[in-house]
Amino acid sequence: METNPRTRPEGDDMTPENSLYRLPSVAQKVVVTPDMASDWLSFRNHPLNRPLSPSITEKYQRVMATGNWREGTPEGYIFDTEGRIISGQHRLKAQANGNYTLEMWIFPDEPRDIFDVVDQGYKRTAAHLLRVKYATNLASGARILKALDDIDRFGMPKYNRLSTTEVVHTFKEWPELEWYGAELFAAYHDGGVPMGPHAAVMAQAARTDARDRIPEWLEQVATGQNLDRTNPAWHLRRKFMVSGVTLKRGVSAQTMNYSLITKAWNAFAAGESMAVLRHATNEPIPDVSEYPRSLLRKES
Repeated sequence: METNPRTRPEGDDMTPENSLYRLPSVAQKVVVTPDMASDWLSFRNHPLNRPLSPSITEKYQRVMATGNWREGTPEGYIFDTEGRIISGQHRLKAQANGNYTLEMWIFPDEPRDIFDVVDQGYKRTAAHLLRVKYATNLASGARILKALDDIDRFGMPKYNRLSTTEVVHTFKEWPELEWYGAELFAAYHDGGVPMGPHAAVMAQAARTDARDRIPEWLEQVATGQNLDRTNPAWHLRRKFMVSGVTLKRGVSAQTMNYSLITKAWNAFAAGESMAVLRHATNEPIPDVSEYPRSLLRKES
């Protein structure tokens, strides 16, 4: 393949300034050398790509070492409209490390938004794509918000069927999920309340007239200071710290956790005292006060 000078040729929008190896102008099979693989990995890796996994790289390298790698596989190297890698960084790393030359399909000039749905070898999760602090927990909050718009009476049937793309899209529609990240983490770390469902409840609450009460709520849940036994924040802390609700897993646990947090928040937002906090498995999931699920469906 033709090499480049250090300066990108005029009109070439797909070659980073320091890359020595140009991409083909159309999709085709290309003999990729170790030097090309190293160059592309060094100068074309996109900052939004997931972190390199040594175990995945080693797995690919072992297969290449046996000579069993299927050259010319349709699972080729995909680059975006700026010549940055969308899919292929682990294979490029394996080629460079192992000094292997392979004939591979090169797909240049692809739209960046296909990044969300390319899951080759090392599956991209919503947390990989969000690239925000507390990403795993906030992605869980987005998943809950999306699941709630397809809800039946007894649970969140869509929770485990949501694609990564749907979760990422929902996260972008709900910037409120990020507003209280540190406070939600404190409520989890010091109060035992799981971040994902808590974030989903607070995001909806932030779109209501009770939004000004959210900081006070989160502080009380996190610290537990000066709370009497009729305070909804006291009941929520007791439910999770004493009952160990967060030890449960799965859709039923998400339903229970979300419902308990919603009930406690609704009472707090209304200035009501609480004698007991519980949610039966045959109860419908409660709406966040002033934010019924009909509004969630409109958002989606």
